[in-house]
Amino acid sequence: MISEKKKVTEINKPYVKEQAKEQERLKAASTKRRRGLVRRLTALSIAGVILAVVFTVLLVSQWSTLEAKKAERAELENKLEELHAEESRLKQDVKNYNDLDYIAEVARRDYYLTKPGETLFKVPNESTD
Repeated sequence: MISEKKKVTEINKPYVKEQAKEQERLKAASTKRRRGLVRRLTALSIAGVILAVVFTVLLVSQWSTLEAKKAERAELENKLEELHAEESRLKQDVKNYNDLDYIAEVARRDYYLTKPGETLFKVPNESTD
């Protein structure tokens, strides 16, 4: 076998060296391109993660604000119902105070007022004891 290797001669030695250099250059360029691609993909991934985090934070803050507003709205609606009930009670009081019979009844009951010639007797409430 050694003798076979001696029979093989290199043809056009400068051409072979040039082709080897070209292959090395292409390999280096490919490695450079690959490094550039990795860098770009890394930068793009980092930007994507940052955007995802920002959007997540914004979404969570808006969700919590929305929940707070819903709770506040429910509280205000309850207060509105209470105010409507109080308004109807006050309207009834206004109607009652415009009625002379009601005013006379309140005056007799609370202030012990009587009509001329009338005597007022206060009877204690019955107790079950």
